[in-house]
Amino acid sequence: MDKCLTVWSHMEGPIAGRYSHSQITECQEAGLWPSWNDLKDEVDAFFSPQSEREWAHAQMQRMTQGAQSIETFLNNITAMKQAGKVSDDYAFSILVKAVKPEIVKEVFIQGVDEGDFESLQNQCRTVGQAMERVAMIRSQGCGWVNNTGGSH
Repeated sequence: MDKCLTVWSHMEGPIAGRYSHSQITECQEAGLWPSWNDLKDEVDAFFSPQSEREWAHAQMQRMTQGAQSIETFLNNITAMKQAGKVSDDYAFSILVKAVKPEIVKEVFIQGVDEGDFESLQNQCRTVGQAMERVAMIRSQGCGWVNNTGGSH
């Protein structure tokens, strides 16, 4: 009983506060208190999955591609989608906002089905990798392009 009261009375926040209050009331009325192992399992089951999903959702909302390669970025956003159990529609809208605008523009010019996350992801990968290759070639100079205008 003492361990339960200690754990529940130290919980903070509106959800944890309501949860702990209901648990204390229920145990006092029934006169039954969970064992230490049962308490740990119950608290883990109630809070861990929920907070993982909330954390993944928050991470996705803050994500931007920035300087990451398209492959790294898509791997990260896919991991967050899976961890957060995010719907395809929601992930689609996040990806449209988070990937580099020039990639999204080209993907939409080519055509993509609204809400089809997998299709958007694949097209972003294809377009993004092509743009990354072009940027790399430009940064190295184009030795294979003869720009002198002379004849061979």
